[in-house]
Amino acid sequence: MIFNGIKRRWLRKELQKLQKEQVRPSIKWPQSLVVIYDGQQVSDISPFLKWAEELGIKEDAVTCIAYVNDKKKSTITDAHLIDRKLIKWSGGITDSETKELLSKNFDLQINHFNTENDLIDYVSLALPSGLKVAYGSDNESLFDLSISVDLKDYKGLIIELKKYLKILTQ
Repeated sequence: MIFNGIKRRWLRKELQKLQKEQVRPSIKWPQSLVVIYDGQQVSDISPFLKWAEELGIKEDAVTCIAYVNDKKKSTITDAHLIDRKLIKWSGGITDSETKELLSKNFDLQINHFNTENDLIDYVSLALPSGLKVAYGSDNESLFDLSISVDLKDYKGLIIELKKYLKILTQ
């Protein structure tokens, strides 16, 4: 009996400590955007640029990251490409451009994929983004906000995203 009281008191103190240490960045209207997508499924980035335009983000503040099977054989030119060769056999990232990209802060990240892929998941988690948005997904560790629309419904996503951003940035 007495031990339960001691445990509860310790637990309350630890929770208070954690709440004070917890850093929650305030969400602001995005000034930069990164879109992570599967280059096998999407070849045109113009819908992503349209999203940026609708959100008032300058085109030069938009970064697109595409997963492809082989960077050398890919025809995608307007995105930063990642493939399996990005990871060293002993672990770690081989590409200096990707390392630099993973250290760059973004205000908004949109995960435009629904395939299970450890490399895309890693990049999605490693990017320091203020707000991570995904299409309706089961993997909740990859995003802060899930919008349940079809992957090809570009207009539906931006309509819902704008609605949530207005609420979150008030």
